[in-house]
Amino acid sequence: MMNYQEALAYIYSFIDYERSGKYTRDRNENLEREKALLDQLGNPQQKYSNTLIAGTKGKGSTAALIERVLREAGISTGLYTQPDLHTFRERAQVNGRMISEEEVAELVPDLRAAVEQIQSWHKFEPFITYEVGTALALLYFARQQVQHAVVEVGLGGRLDATNVTHPLVSVIASISYDHMSILGNTLDKIATEKAGIIKQNGPVVTSARPPEALLAIARVAQQRAARMVRVGPSDDDPAQAEVDAGKLPPLSYRYRLEERHGQQQRFTVWTPERVYNGLEIPLAGEHQIENATLALATLDMLRERGISWDEQALRRGLALVHWPARIEVVGQNPTIVVDGAHNADSMQKLVQALRSSFDMHRLIVVLGTNKDKDQGGIARELAEADAVVLTKIHNPRTTAIETLESAFVEHAPDVIRYMASDLEEAMALALDLADNNDLICVTGSVYLAGEALRWAAAHGSATAAAEIGGVDH
Repeated sequence: MMNYQEALAYIYSFIDYERSGKYTRDRNENLEREKALLDQLGNPQQKYSNTLIAGTKGKGSTAALIERVLREAGISTGLYTQPDLHTFRERAQVNGRMISEEEVAELVPDLRAAVEQIQSWHKFEPFITYEVGTALALLYFARQQVQHAVVEVGLGGRLDATNVTHPLVSVIASISYDHMSILGNTLDKIATEKAGIIKQNGPVVTSARPPEALLAIARVAQQRAARMVRVGPSDDDPAQAEVDAGKLPPLSYRYRLEERHGQQQRFTVWTPERVYNGLEIPLAGEHQIENATLALATLDMLRERGISWDEQALRRGLALVHWPARIEVVGQNPTIVVDGAHNADSMQKLVQALRSSFDMHRLIVVLGTNKDKDQGGIARELAEADAVVLTKIHNPRTTAIETLESAFVEHAPDVIRYMASDLEEAMALALDLADNNDLICVTGSVYLAGEALRWAAAHGSATAAAEIGGVDH
């Protein structure tokens, strides 16, 4: 019998592009390879319905919101997300519970037999860790007899391993510039890749805002006779000119903030059928209200397709959702916040949310990024920070501190800069700099966020400690 460490070693024995950042081969056979693997496993993804969520940012939060409402409605749920903060097991959850070490160890022998069968054909290039992990999650959901799985796309959409599923609803969260070397360097190209998850005659729900991105989604939706449902704020539609010209549908789900108390937010949503007043989420930032409205629009589409829920489940699910490393407070006096923002757009939203959600004297940012990110754009969005502590992530993709410093010299020269070789040193430095009424935010990468949560747990944060169900890396 295989144990968990052996199972994990097998999963990571494949090329792990997620950690190396090296996309060096033709991606066009990805789906055929994943289909072959799932076929060998008995096509587990066909044994339950699913929702598939793409987007540059917000897809994980949106997935968590949808899953929690469905769970509150009494539906047996699967949730597949990535990357993980602490352990591979976070990626596959059933009814809010992570897959156990024993369950991973039980599934991997079947997975290995299927992989070896396919490899014997000499038809495809080798599998990657992400594809094997995706198959494991989809198989796990079938073995656990879930009714509905909420599945987050890893990268892009069109050629992502998750796109072998046949979702009841396709969802595209906010779109901005990221992974340009793979997805393309225009919003049209990036959105077209993400729109690859749209299915023939199936609805697509999106909170994307840039007209260029929306027109790309609309083009694919039209080609596939798919209904396009748009989500946005009550007072503004950046694509109104395109709506007036008949190129895009109008916003049909609109939201407005009612009040904010720290991380708690209350808001109103207007849908085509009714108005929901006083909805609440425990996630800070207006972008999370947008994600919650995107979740509500998706839930409406699911209900049209037989996935039943009521208003009580909606309100309870939104209010109870928990999604770590999203403006997560792990310390007081000074306030310490951890967030996984990792591109210019998400950094802009993070800074805006911090300013509106917290009373602070100074903002001190501990920053570490992956080297394939827009360092200049991130630095520009942090130009109003009072100080930054630049550090490295324990990951081969980490940006050199000197590169980060150069980005700040060029794009945010007035920010006071400090350097630290690792997070432990960076946090000690930030705490030395901070007074009780300052705010320290650790951000720049999901991997750094994971390190920060483990640091917080080791330094007495019961919240962070309770979230960590094991550490694999």
